Amino acid sequence: MDVKTIILGFLNYGEMSGYDIKQAFTNCIGFFYDASFGAIYPALRKLEEEGFVTKQEIIQSGKPNKILYSITEAGKECFQSEMQSPILPPVLRSDMLVKIFFSEGRTQKEKEELFENCLETQRSMLKQSRESFAKLQETFDDYQKFCWEYTIHHLESTIDFLEKRMPALLTSKKEHAFSV
Repeated sequence: MDVKTIILGFLNYGEMSGYDIKQAFTNCIGFFYDASFGAIYPALRKLEEEGFVTKQEIIQSGKPNKILYSITEAGKECFQSEMQSPILPPVLRSDMLVKIFFSEGRTQKEKEELFENCLETQRSMLKQSRESFAKLQETFDDYQKFCWEYTIHHLESTIDFLEKRMPALLTSKKEHAFSV
């Protein structure tokens, strides 16, 4: 699913500014789909050009004017159509796994530090996810709670996998040649 479709999904809940949309990405679905302001604002412009959203400028004294975006009926239809499209396989992008993948030539100390950093990052993400979920869960519907519980389960599983498999990998002496 692309950024534009997700923005339409958020706007189904009501008017939002670009900042509000960024907060929704970060706070609601950030673990499995995040977007920067550099992706959100061009997507909003495109959605407006396509007639899927409208914008309203709110004059504010003493601070910059606020732009609120609303979904149109055409935008709601587009969103519903996208929701009916086939589910695509997930694209996993993991800085952690790339660093582990290319670790063969690193020193033992570097490998140990890498794995400790990997574990610490995962534990930190789990702690943050649990705290955010605890704060926000009353505002979520059952489907949103399901996604948060999936996220927490995923992090717990990753930590468990790293803790169980790291020691053997760190003591492995096998040399492998890379081939494509």
